[in-house]
Amino acid sequence: MMPGRAQIERLVPHAGAMCLLDAVTAWDASHIACSSAAPVAQHPLAREGRVPAIAACEYAAQAVAVHGALLDGVQGARDGMLAKLSDVELRMSFFPSDAENVTVRAELLGRLATGCLYAFDVASTGQAIASGRLIVAFTTPEVP
Repeated sequence: MMPGRAQIERLVPHAGAMCLLDAVTAWDASHIACSSAAPVAQHPLAREGRVPAIAACEYAAQAVAVHGALLDGVQGARDGMLAKLSDVELRMSFFPSDAENVTVRAELLGRLATGCLYAFDVASTGQAIASGRLIVAFTTPEVP
């Protein structure tokens, strides 16, 4: 069974409206795909009623946190931080206002005890919003 919103909220360091993902749609040892409802004007990252495309990086970071927890087989978020974004390409300025959903895909490129590297892409109703790479630095020891 794929994790839904309630389980995702336990696996990311955010809760309530700042938990941006609604469901995991697929995952394996090297990939994760997640979905969420399209952002609305009251979205916690909205500015003047619109969500900037750079917020796609937060969607990706949350997908990565979920993937790490699923890989580790844990029931809570691991302490860490988004340490670096690179090769980020924003394909539009804002999430489309007429969007129906958001999809997030992330691929694990490397993982050590101290952190991990992922490539990601975020789309909304089939329109590419952003892609890039991110590094997460862990602040707690590796899970045994």
